[in-house]
Amino acid sequence: MKSAARARRRACLTSGAALAVAALVAPAAMAGTQSGNLPNGAEITVGVTSPVDGDSFIVPAGDTTVDVPLSGTASIATGAPNTSWIYVVDISGSTVNLMCDSTRTILACEQVAVKGLNDLVVTDGSALESAVVAFGTSAEPADMDPAAGEQRFTPPSGSNVDTVIDSLTPGTIGQFTAKNVGTSTNFAAALAAADTAVQAATGTQVNVVFLSDGISEAGSLAAFNTALNSVAAGATIYPFAVGAAASCTVGTLGNLQAMATASGTTCEHVTNPANLPDVIKNVTATSLTGLTVTLDGNPVAATTSTALPTAGPADITWTAPGNDLAPGTHEVCATASGLGPASDDTATGSVTRCESFSVFGFALTPPTATNELGSDDTHTVTATVTGPASDLGGHKVDFSISAGPNAGDSGTCAPASCETNASGVVTFTYTVPVEPDSLGTDTITAVGHIDGHDATRTASKLWQDTTPPVAQCVPSTNPGGNEPQAPGNGGQGQNQDGFYRLVATDDVWPASDLDLFVKDDGSSTTWGPFAVDTDIKYVEANGANPSQKPGSGAVEWNLKGKGDAEVYAIDGSGNRSASVKCLVPNAPQ
Repeated sequence: MKSAARARRRACLTSGAALAVAALVAPAAMAGTQSGNLPNGAEITVGVTSPVDGDSFIVPAGDTTVDVPLSGTASIATGAPNTSWIYVVDISGSTVNLMCDSTRTILACEQVAVKGLNDLVVTDGSALESAVVAFGTSAEPADMDPAAGEQRFTPPSGSNVDTVIDSLTPGTIGQFTAKNVGTSTNFAAALAAADTAVQAATGTQVNVVFLSDGISEAGSLAAFNTALNSVAAGATIYPFAVGAAASCTVGTLGNLQAMATASGTTCEHVTNPANLPDVIKNVTATSLTGLTVTLDGNPVAATTSTALPTAGPADITWTAPGNDLAPGTHEVCATASGLGPASDDTATGSVTRCESFSVFGFALTPPTATNELGSDDTHTVTATVTGPASDLGGHKVDFSISAGPNAGDSGTCAPASCETNASGVVTFTYTVPVEPDSLGTDTITAVGHIDGHDATRTASKLWQDTTPPVAQCVPSTNPGGNEPQAPGNGGQGQNQDGFYRLVATDDVWPASDLDLFVKDDGSSTTWGPFAVDTDIKYVEANGANPSQKPGSGAVEWNLKGKGDAEVYAIDGSGNRSASVKCLVPNAPQ
């Protein structure tokens, strides 16, 4: 029976192209993601879905590291339509006086070419708006919408562009507001009017398509150069010489080749408007070109749900291993790279998202221990939290004796709050009663509450008893209750009369759980077990048979042996004491 004492958890954006620097401005990102814009305005996003800032992980019991799977997302959109198209059309007298082919005038070919080009623009999807400028002796931007007032631009997908183009006649714009420009050919005036449209354009990319039979005969070279420089500063000029007799280089007051040179393009000779060279460069198309992941600054192999590069729009997921992570602070960073527009190898951009997380270790030491109960009845275990240096203290640890002979017993913590100190350490000490019920193996359980995780560790404590008892035979009383004075006459024996009390003591076991035995060293006969404080009369009779008979009075047993008596004791753990001699003289002859 137990004694009464027992009831007691960065973001950055970079660009690979100079033209992208201004565009790559990161908007506010949601938790776990970072977004930015490519040069064509398309959004590119990267995310880390696990782990995220503040997450923590516990090293499993018996291990020194933990595997933390890494995962996330990446996406890329397409750019918004952002190109302004300005069609500059020659409607001078020569465009109807000269033939483009056997059936059509130059003006007719120009009209077919512009409408066909605008259809391609619509199909491409990157155009934001379109405008028409017509020139002869002078030049005017056309009114592109029937609404009140003049509109310089119109959506390319409507019918307004075709209506305006079909309304062109030599020297006249018919729709949507009638205008006269004369029938001479003035490149300087055409470029000046085109420049007005360029300044009014809202697209980030402005393209000027300039169509003429190629011979400027009005204006001045100085005015031409001034207007050309202004247009080329804000737009890309694509000049076309329309008709079999048209020329890119003829003209002393400016020519089509000069326009191409100013923009780094080519003057194209067009005899068949159906074969207008492709000048459309899609600016909305994008490509997600790469996804990289680092863990603590070191690259880790990432697997993407879609092979890269892939055309936008696209949404992908990624995974990567985070193996063998030791306690401490760790950082995972994911970087998504893209092109926008995809046709421009320099239009690069990337976004990076980083997330920090913690790994904690939790240990209980020593894992096993043994105490000799009779000499040490106190045991201490130490719980240690390892991890980020700034987050080791203040973690509560619940200790218990969860199993074993001392289950349910209490103890004390240091610190007393049972929370880890700044070094991540807290100890638990308990003391057991020195009694047989304490013997056996206790299981000590520690539950650490670490950043929202409960980590359980156990240790075992063996309370053992291997220390033997101590046996004695002490002089005792005769049947009349008197104790003879040893050693008696003549110095024979410890107690010449052989009256002894059998005594034993033990560190753990009470007297009631000790057994004493008396052995005749002359015959190896053994008597017992006897209880502690049993009184005997022992007689040494060399020729007699060993015997045991009840005693009388205060003497409980009469023992007769061939030699002296040896007394030893055995405790409840089975430990046997050393034998002690209880000497008596030989019986009289």
